[in-house]
Amino acid sequence: MNTVKAVSTERLAGRYSYLEREGLLPLPVQGGVTLVVELRHAQWSAECLRLLLRHSGSSVRLIAVPMTAEFPLQWLSEQFSGEPNLVFLPFAAGNYRVNEALAYAETSFAVLLEDRVMVSPGWLGNLLWPPIDDPAVGVVAPRSSSERGEGQEQLHFAGYSELSAYAAHILDKRQGEWRYAEVLGGSCLLIARELLLRVGGFDSSLAERRLIIADWCLRARMQGASLALSDPVYVHVLHPLEEGAVINAGNASSAAGERAYRRKWNLQDSPADAGLLQIPGDLSACLPQPVIPLGRHTAETPLVTTVVYFEENWTAADSRERQQMLQEGQSYSNIRWVWVRDSWSQSFPEFPVHERDAVITVHGEKPWLHALENISALYGSEVIVYLSASAAYDSRYIEKLVEVLQHSRADIVVSADYAAEDPGQRPGAGGTTQHLPLERIAHRSGITPGRIMKREGFFRSLALIPDPDLSVGYAGEPAGGRDKLHPSAPGGEGEGHL
Repeated sequence: MNTVKAVSTERLAGRYSYLEREGLLPLPVQGGVTLVVELRHAQWSAECLRLLLRHSGSSVRLIAVPMTAEFPLQWLSEQFSGEPNLVFLPFAAGNYRVNEALAYAETSFAVLLEDRVMVSPGWLGNLLWPPIDDPAVGVVAPRSSSERGEGQEQLHFAGYSELSAYAAHILDKRQGEWRYAEVLGGSCLLIARELLLRVGGFDSSLAERRLIIADWCLRARMQGASLALSDPVYVHVLHPLEEGAVINAGNASSAAGERAYRRKWNLQDSPADAGLLQIPGDLSACLPQPVIPLGRHTAETPLVTTVVYFEENWTAADSRERQQMLQEGQSYSNIRWVWVRDSWSQSFPEFPVHERDAVITVHGEKPWLHALENISALYGSEVIVYLSASAAYDSRYIEKLVEVLQHSRADIVVSADYAAEDPGQRPGAGGTTQHLPLERIAHRSGITPGRIMKREGFFRSLALIPDPDLSVGYAGEPAGGRDKLHPSAPGGEGEGHL
């Protein structure tokens, strides 16, 4: 009886493999899959798109995104003019359109891949099985020459028929096998849309693609998702002769991206090793990462990360009300709100933050100050603005500071009304150390503005001692009201109650 059952199971597996090889099986998900293709290599892009259309099933939709202004998009689009399942997003300077393309994905899964990836029959269906086997898996990569660690396979083929035969052999040999991974960094990545909406888009400020992908995977893990490597799926990744010059154009931008990645994941003390992708050993020791918004982002309205800190012990009700007032009171439209709370000394309500926003909880004054100092290392926005929950602000406060930074060379901008609050603190002659009120500070992203300290006896207790290598400018117009807002006392209403 057992022999008959084994033969039956083997026969069914053989039938399944045949249907899969012939492309006769539907994808194991409803609604299809969205494939987002990064276009960089004109010599391979057409063949990549043809293979994706041929071997991914009828329920896929392709969105192709040129990554440089020089890419010959018109030439490529004319070759697929009659293809209903393929759309192109033209290049737009200052706009990372990969995130916009992912925002258009309405399917339960999306795949992000480069145009140097060559696929074969059965690749996509098998890539979808790990999230079905374990719903905690939200990111899956196939084996390829561009993947890291155990997922890397350096292979050479005489032609596509040889590649296809090898891929089919591996599908049969390793059917159903996959393993968990700490991080992924290759040219092909399947992502669950539900996880994409929670984690957000990719951080293009990191410049180098492997860092952008690894950063997203680490943020996904911080959201509780698991990563997986699919053993039976192999995709072939073509490599240009001058790979470093083509893929990672610009040594300066790559080096800056490497430094930003290391700051973001607290790897500054780790020895730098060119080409080796480093990851933190303990993600729980890293600060929470906020959602990077999906969708269109233009240079005309730069993203601003607004950091709100609480210097006093607000009640949960007051905190929520103050949060709503600050968010609804600013005229600027493109803001990511980050709320920094010290749970040791402050009540901590569950803020109903939007998807792109974040709440950072620390324990004690020293980690609280450290988090405030290093906000710029966490986010890909152009401007960082600090607000105190105890201060009042004009409705155009953030808008004005952004305008000043856009039209000046200053690294740090201080609003003009701070001198009225702390007389004599405006820096001038004498070479005295600058103490700038943190609540009136804005600075460009990608820098650590200086040291934040607590001062006793001043109208506001937190001050920034700017890095001496950074330039400081001053907004010429008062930024808003100077009334201090106090939390209500427990059990009663205090003066200036919100």
